[in-house]
Parts: sequence; structure tokens; C-alpha cells
Amino acid sequence: MSRPRRGASSRSADRVIRTLGRYELIEQVGTGGMAAVYRGRDTALDREVAVKLLHPHLASRAESRARFSREARAVARLSHPSILEIYDYSGDAAPESYLVTEFVHGTTLRTFQREVGFGYPEVGLLVGRALSDALVHAHGNGVIHRDLKPENVLVRTGERGGIKLADFGIARLLASDERLTMTGALVGSPHHMAPEIVEGREADGRSDLFSLGTLLYWLATGRLPFAAPNPTAILRRLLEGAYEDPRAVEPRVSDPLATLIARLLAVDPGARPGNATEVREAIDGILAEVGIDRPEEALDAFLRDPAAFKGAFLARALPALRARAEEALGAERDARAVAALHRILVLSPGDADARRRLDGLTRSARLRRWALVAAGTAAILALLVGALALARRIPAAPAAGHDPAAADPPAPPASPASAGLPAPLAPPPASERTWGSPEAPPASSPARREPLRAAPSTLEIHVRPYAQRALLDSVEVATGVQVVRFRLRPGAPHQVQIEHPCCFPYVKEFTAEEAERLGELRVPLQPRPARLRVEGPSATQVLVDGKLVGTAGESQRAPLEVALPRGESPYEASVRVELVAPGSPPRATSIKLKAGAEVVVAAPAEERSP
Repeated sequence: MSRPRRGASSRSADRVIRTLGRYELIEQVGTGGMAAVYRGRDTALDREVAVKLLHPHLASRAESRARFSREARAVARLSHPSILEIYDYSGDAAPESYLVTEFVHGTTLRTFQREVGFGYPEVGLLVGRALSDALVHAHGNGVIHRDLKPENVLVRTGERGGIKLADFGIARLLASDERLTMTGALVGSPHHMAPEIVEGREADGRSDLFSLGTLLYWLATGRLPFAAPNPTAILRRLLEGAYEDPRAVEPRVSDPLATLIARLLAVDPGARPGNATEVREAIDGILAEVGIDRPEEALDAFLRDPAAFKGAFLARALPALRARAEEALGAERDARAVAALHRILVLSPGDADARRRLDGLTRSARLRRWALVAAGTAAILALLVGALALARRIPAAPAAGHDPAAADPPAPPASPASAGLPAPLAPPPASERTWGSPEAPPASSPARREPLRAAPSTLEIHVRPYAQRALLDSVEVATGVQVVRFRLRPGAPHQVQIEHPCCFPYVKEFTAEEAERLGELRVPLQPRPARLRVEGPSATQVLVDGKLVGTAGESQRAPLEVALPRGESPYEASVRVELVAPGSPPRATSIKLKAGAEVVVAAPAEERSP
């Protein structure tokens, strides 16, 4: 529904191919598996439109016509600046099925990336942010796309720039009581298809998030994550979750962006972000790190003048990262400071200030380790010297006839050297002082030593079932472990966060003093409810272990949440599900529910009288 902009021409110069009702079809601009797309004109409103005409061999099939009708009704409910607007629909009884939409003068995202490009991962992420915002709106209205790919994203540049998510031709209504299926058909692009769709399972909003993850990877690196020589190999890699770390493909990809992509590309839908809103918020945080706090305005500016925006990116990003490093240093959060400085050097390898500061932090860490060793050695020596001195002061028991008054006076305390012990280590030379430390005192003044920063305290947390991600002050410190060791520096409280898709996140603040006192904790993560969907007549009642939890229709709009019963494991349990459909005898089955995971159960079909 888009084509490259061409010079203006009068309507009289346009040759009309054919007419559909009030719409004149002027030229074919694209074709797909379901329909051909034409640039046309609405003669009643005198405006340019796009007409999507269902292929004749499909229009004769009731199922295809019904799916096309469903598309029109689904997308017509959506109203979002980044979703292609539907103007009209032929109607169910029309001889030919067609949709009428706005016509976008521009190109597809794939062509734009090839011809214009984004330059930096965060610039490409502006498009990903707009798409996530469109998905927030679509999913909130019960519509999933199911075929998110570069060819279905239209890009318009210039003063009226923007992107449009198009072709909900295989969208599914989450709120629908009846589902149209394509048994045995593989619908969608293999490069961007969610694993559950490949395996024939039902898609939901998280399937769109997987496809969005493939787009973010491609926008950030210029490569597709599951690229392979043929479709079979692509699908095998996709089902195995086998892709190269985006940071290895494009070193300018930041750690937070790589983490978000990894979550979106999780093979298990339960391990992905819960919804598009969560993804949009994560993208906002990544963009804010490089000084982009109004992403909609930034995308408009980029599409108005891509070259100028890319040329000015570093002038925006580097000061923002520098300010982030300064803030982290002031709060004594060295990990954050190191991450920001490292990011500056990735974007601008010749940045001498960032290099000096990063080297200073590294040297400070070495000196702190040296100081701890020196302090420990000095303490041991002091104990030994004291013990020797005490032993010299305590007289032996007087022998018979010995006059204590005539005893020799006690010897002065022995120095380490006289005791045969090594002298304490000397302080480091001035050349080894850390970056930013004050100058050494003059030789004539008494020696003054800077106070050493106290050593961090270790808090060891044993997690059940395990920590898929562990974060300290929003910085990831561990993945896939059952025991997490957090090192907390004295000063302001530190936020500890532990995540697992089955459970609610564990988030708590600790000071270094509390960590020192506690030493270790055992944290059983609190399980999320399991999610249950029931396929079948909407009026089917759903009972779990004898308790009514909802109807099949309600579960199709949003999964029914079922708290797991107490048992041997708090994270999974077997339950008895009873389905009572109108006109059918009750049917019961036993299923296993897992915390945070979704299970789909088929309800019995409604029996009809002959």
C-alpha cells in the first residue's frame, strides 16, 4: 500500500484499469499471498487510496472470504498514527472482496534500511519503539498481527514522515468467540515467525513480541538473527533459539539492548516480556541513556532528514553517557560508571577523557585490593609484635631463693625487624595514586594518607527455583544461577532484583551493613498464577478442582489466571479441569499447570439437534 514518491500528475493523466464501486484502480503496486494492492482513487471523496483486492481463487472460498472480512472488522477498530488506517470494506455479500486504506507515498522498511540505513543501533531502535507502541494499541484492542516483518512496515520520509504497520491480513481477534484456522498451513515469514506458530500452537501477543525481537536485532545489526541457506535451516535455528549475540555482530549494540533482544527471542513464550508496554518502556530506557527522551519527536526528525540526524547522533549521545558516568561515580556505583565509559569508547574510540577515567577506575580497583592486602598484613604483624612484647614482659615463676627485686628490668618492645619479621609494606608511590585523588602533601609536612574506601560486603542469595536474571542497581550481574553473590559498597542502599518468568520479581534494597550482617539469604520466588485458555463455545464453563474460574469466551479474551494449589512444588501442580458446554455432557481432564505458563484446553463441541 505504498510506493516510491513520484512526480505530480493530473487525474486525467491516470489511466483507470478498472472500477470497483466508487473506487478507480489506477495501477498495481504490490501483491501478496492473499491479495493484490492497487493505487486508486475514491471518486466520491476525491482522494488517493490503496485498494487491497482478494485474489480470485481465494475469493471463491468461504473460509478465505470470512478471514478477509474478519481482517476488515479487526483493523477498522484500530486508530493509531503508526497503524495503516482502513477507510472502507466491500462487504460480505459483494462479488469481490476488497479493503480500502490510506495510501502511503514511501517505501518498505527493508528498502529504507538498504538505501538509507540507520547508522547507529539506537537510531534503528526509534522504529522499534514506534512499532512497540503500535502493538500496545493493537493488543489492547484484541488484535495480534502474526506477520510482523520489514515488508509490512511502510516508511514515509520528509515533512510528513512516519511509519505505518500494515497488512493485518492474518491477524487473529483475541476477543473473538470463533476462530478461523488454517490447519496445516504455515502462515508468515520464516525469518520472523514465533516458534509456537511454527509448531502449530496458538499465537498470542507474545508471538508478535518475538517477531519484534527479530526486527530489533535486524535494525541494530543489519543482519537477521536466524539467517540460514534455506527455510528448513532457518526454522531449525529458530526453534533451537540459535543466533549470534548481537554485540558480536555489531559492537555498538549496548548491553541493555542485547538483553532486551535476548528476552524477546526466548523460545519459551513465558520467558518473553509480558506485554508490549513492558517492551516500550525498556526501549525508552535504552534511548534515554543516549539522550533521546522524546522518541516520537526524534523519529520525526530522523525521517525528515536522515543524514543530518545520523550526523548529529554522537553530539547528543556522548554528553548523555558522560553525565551518566558522573552520576554513577558520585553515587559510588562503579559498575554503572564503567558501563557508561565503555559505551563512550565504543562509540568514540579516541575519547581521551573517557579512557583516562576508565583507566582510573581500573587502577582504583587494583589499589583497593592492594590496600586490603596491606591492611591485613599490618594487622597480623601488629598482633605478632604485641604477642612478643607481652611474652617479654611476663616474668617466669621465681626459683626458690630468688629475689624478685633483683630481677632484670623488662626489655623494650621488639620491632618487627628485631623479631625477625618483615617490615610493613610501604605506601604506593605518588605515580600510582588513583585518578582524581588530591596531590601528595609536601615533604616538610606530616604524612597524610587518604582514607581508604571500605571494602564491599557480599550478600549471597540462594534462589528457588533459580535466578534467570539477577540485577544490582539495574545492572545485570548474573544469569541462570541458583546462588547469586551481590557485592555491595558502603553508602546509599543498593537495589537487588531477581527475575524468573514463572514468578513475581524479587526486588529489595540492602545497605552494605545489612549485607555484612545477613551474610546469606534463602529466597523462594513467589509463583505467578498459571494461565488457562479454553478453545470452544464461549459459554463453556471452566471449573478447576471444582471451583468455577470463568468461561471459554472469557479465556479467549484474556487467559484465566489460576493460582496453583499447595503441593509438593509451589511452581507446578496437577489439577482437574471440568468443562461444561451448553448441550453437551460435562467433560473432565487432568492437566499440569506451571507457574507463569499458559495451557490451552479444547472444550467439547456444542451438540446440535438434527
